[in-house]
Amino acid sequence: MSATATEDAVRRLYVAYAANDIGTLDGLIADDAVVHVPGGHPLSGEHRGKQSVWAYFGKVAEVSQGNGGFDLHGVTADDQGHGVALLTGTIRNWIRPVVHVWRVQDGRLAEVWEVYLDQEAEDRFWTGAIPEG
Repeated sequence: MSATATEDAVRRLYVAYAANDIGTLDGLIADDAVVHVPGGHPLSGEHRGKQSVWAYFGKVAEVSQGNGGFDLHGVTADDQGHGVALLTGTIRNWIRPVVHVWRVQDGRLAEVWEVYLDQEAEDRFWTGAIPEG
Protein backbone atom coordinates (compact mmCIF):
# COMPACT_ATOMS: atom_id res chain seq x y z
CA MET A 1 0.00 0.00 0.00
CA SER A 2 1.37 3.40 -0.90
CA ALA A 3 1.94 6.15 1.63
CA THR A 4 -0.66 8.24 -0.20
CA ALA A 5 -3.30 5.48 0.06
CA THR A 6 -2.56 5.01 3.76
CA GLU A 7 -2.81 8.73 4.42
CA ASP A 8 -6.04 8.92 2.42
CA ALA A 9 -7.66 6.12 4.45
CA VAL A 10 -6.74 7.84 7.73
CA ARG A 11 -8.02 11.22 6.52
CA ARG A 12 -11.28 9.69 5.26
CA LEU A 13 -11.89 8.24 8.73
CA TYR A 14 -11.73 11.67 10.39
CA VAL A 15 -13.96 13.24 7.73
CA ALA A 16 -16.53 10.44 8.20
CA TYR A 17 -16.26 10.69 11.99
CA ALA A 18 -16.92 14.44 11.90
CA ALA A 19 -19.93 13.91 9.61
CA ASN A 20 -21.25 11.01 11.71
CA ASP A 21 -21.15 8.98 8.48
CA ILE A 22 -21.65 5.51 9.98
CA GLY A 23 -21.65 3.72 6.61
CA THR A 24 -18.27 5.11 5.58
CA LEU A 25 -16.81 4.47 9.03
CA ASP A 26 -18.05 0.90 9.01
CA GLY A 27 -16.51 0.35 5.57
CA LEU A 28 -13.16 1.78 6.67
CA ILE A 29 -12.85 -0.28 9.85
CA ALA A 30 -11.50 -3.81 9.42
CA ASP A 31 -13.61 -6.63 10.83
CA ASP A 32 -10.77 -7.61 13.19
CA ALA A 33 -9.76 -4.02 14.06
CA VAL A 34 -8.07 -3.27 17.37
CA VAL A 35 -8.20 0.02 19.29
CA HIS A 36 -5.53 0.37 22.00
CA VAL A 37 -6.57 2.87 24.68
CA PRO A 38 -3.90 3.61 27.30
CA GLY A 39 -4.44 4.46 30.91
CA GLY A 40 -6.28 3.37 34.01
CA HIS A 41 -9.84 4.47 33.31
CA PRO A 42 -13.05 2.58 32.41
CA LEU A 43 -12.44 2.68 28.63
CA SER A 44 -8.73 1.84 28.66
CA GLY A 45 -7.52 -1.46 27.29
CA GLU A 46 -7.80 -3.22 23.94
CA HIS A 47 -11.05 -3.16 22.01
CA ARG A 48 -10.79 -6.10 19.58
CA GLY A 49 -13.10 -6.73 16.65
CA LYS A 50 -15.52 -4.41 14.92
CA GLN A 51 -18.32 -5.02 17.44
CA SER A 52 -16.05 -4.06 20.35
CA VAL A 53 -14.76 -1.01 18.46
CA TRP A 54 -18.34 0.15 17.83
CA ALA A 55 -19.19 -0.37 21.52
CA TYR A 56 -16.19 1.79 22.43
CA PHE A 57 -17.26 4.52 19.95
CA GLY A 58 -20.78 4.32 21.39
CA LYS A 59 -19.57 4.90 24.93
CA VAL A 60 -17.45 7.85 23.82
CA ALA A 61 -20.48 9.32 21.99
CA GLU A 62 -22.63 8.83 25.09
CA VAL A 63 -20.11 10.62 27.29
CA SER A 64 -19.65 13.46 24.78
CA GLN A 65 -23.34 14.36 24.94
CA GLY A 66 -23.08 15.60 21.35
CA ASN A 67 -20.05 17.79 22.02
CA GLY A 68 -16.94 16.04 20.83
CA GLY A 69 -14.68 15.31 17.93
CA PHE A 70 -11.25 15.84 16.46
CA ASP A 71 -9.60 18.72 14.67
CA LEU A 72 -7.09 17.10 12.32
CA HIS A 73 -3.84 19.06 12.06
CA GLY A 74 -1.85 16.65 9.95
CA VAL A 75 -1.30 13.09 8.82
CA THR A 76 1.90 11.44 7.78
CA ALA A 77 2.18 7.91 6.44
CA ASP A 78 4.62 5.41 4.97
CA ASP A 79 4.33 2.70 2.32
CA GLN A 80 4.16 -0.02 4.97
CA GLY A 81 0.63 0.94 6.06
CA HIS A 82 1.54 3.09 9.07
CA GLY A 83 0.01 6.50 9.62
CA VAL A 84 0.21 9.13 12.34
CA ALA A 85 -2.49 11.73 12.91
CA LEU A 86 -1.90 14.89 14.95
CA LEU A 87 -5.16 16.08 16.46
CA THR A 88 -6.90 18.30 18.92
CA GLY A 89 -9.55 16.25 20.68
CA THR A 90 -12.65 17.80 22.21
CA ILE A 91 -15.12 16.13 24.50
CA ARG A 92 -17.69 18.27 26.24
CA ASN A 93 -15.70 21.37 27.25
CA TRP A 94 -12.33 19.61 27.54
CA ILE A 95 -9.82 20.22 24.75
CA ARG A 96 -6.47 18.45 24.54
CA PRO A 97 -3.77 17.34 22.09
CA VAL A 98 -4.05 13.74 20.86
CA VAL A 99 -1.94 11.52 18.60
CA HIS A 100 -3.31 8.45 16.82
CA VAL A 101 -0.90 5.88 15.37
CA TRP A 102 -2.58 3.74 12.69
CA ARG A 103 -1.94 0.47 10.92
CA VAL A 104 -3.82 0.30 7.62
CA GLN A 105 -4.18 -3.02 5.84
CA ASP A 106 -5.87 -3.57 2.46
CA GLY A 107 -7.24 -0.03 2.57
CA ARG A 108 -8.99 -0.57 5.90
CA LEU A 109 -8.07 0.68 9.35
CA ALA A 110 -6.82 -2.38 11.17
CA GLU A 111 -5.28 -1.01 14.36
CA VAL A 112 -4.88 2.27 16.22
CA TRP A 113 -2.93 3.30 19.29
CA GLU A 114 -4.29 6.39 21.04
CA VAL A 115 -1.56 8.55 22.60
CA TYR A 116 -2.29 11.32 25.09
CA LEU A 117 0.21 13.94 26.19
CA ASP A 118 -1.32 14.09 29.69
CA GLN A 119 -2.41 10.57 30.60
CA GLU A 120 -3.25 11.52 34.20
CA ALA A 121 -5.73 14.17 33.00
CA GLU A 122 -7.19 11.67 30.54
CA ASP A 123 -7.68 9.10 33.31
CA ARG A 124 -9.31 11.70 35.60
CA PHE A 125 -11.74 12.82 32.91
CA TRP A 126 -12.89 9.35 31.83
CA THR A 127 -13.03 8.00 35.38
CA GLY A 128 -15.24 10.92 36.40
CA ALA A 129 -17.39 10.73 33.26
CA ILE A 130 -18.20 7.01 33.45
CA PRO A 131 -19.81 5.75 36.65
CA GLU A 132 -18.57 2.45 37.97
CA GLY A 133 -20.79 -0.53 37.58
